[in-house]
Amino acid sequence: MTDTPSSRTPAIVPGRLRNFVEMTIQTRQAQRLVGGRRGNDADGKPPIIGLYRYGAMMRTIWAGASKDDPYADWYLLKVEQALTESKDELTHMQQTLGSDLARVAAMKVGLAHSLEPAKVELTFSNPYGYMGAWLLVEMDELVLAILTARHVGLINRDEAERRLHDAGRAVRRAFAVARGYKATAVKREDVRQNNRRAARAREAMGELPQAVLDGGLRPAHAPAIDGLSQSAAAGHSVASDQAATDRASGADSTSEERPDGDES
Repeated sequence: MTDTPSSRTPAIVPGRLRNFVEMTIQTRQAQRLVGGRRGNDADGKPPIIGLYRYGAMMRTIWAGASKDDPYADWYLLKVEQALTESKDELTHMQQTLGSDLARVAAMKVGLAHSLEPAKVELTFSNPYGYMGAWLLVEMDELVLAILTARHVGLINRDEAERRLHDAGRAVRRAFAVARGYKATAVKREDVRQNNRRAARAREAMGELPQAVLDGGLRPAHAPAIDGLSQSAAAGHSVASDQAATDRASGADSTSEERPDGDES
């Protein structure tokens, strides 16, 4: 009997996938927002949430969302919205400055760049960590444009410092949204039953929008919920978050933490 190719060749099973992501940072302003800053009561400096701490907080929220914690879904929606708003703010600032740099055709101004940029390897366990890194890289590019504009005399030092502050604040504000989430191990069924675990979660984070509780509104990058099919856990756009919040009966508007991020 002649062996067939399938009987002679062992099955080839792919192993686990790994990826490599390296972020290049060119400015000190952006580099400071990679590691952040511890608070110091002695000199009154508040802590600054950097990319690493933000990533750790998002890992906790992501894990909660995968275990059917509706508050984790809600905070993923909040973070998505905050990242989008901050990205739009940085883009607007970049476009305004780009127009200034290009307003005289006879002057070609190249952006400053670092001769020794910092390389940071990123190993986040979910998309939200990388989304924060994308935002930080956009801020880094904007800082280069601001410093270039100051160097060639398009804006003065005070104006440059104001724009640098605004750029950093946009990133810090987005990162800080994740602070409002508290891991309580609550699940949607707990909230429906209004049990003790649900009461603790509500006390810590406020009332949920009904659409989030029902599961009809999930973040665009939401993880699959353990024990549910992929189709049942499909995500929805963050664009519907505000409408869902407005429709939520008895929703406490003060429960959505919107820190101003002014921690410099």
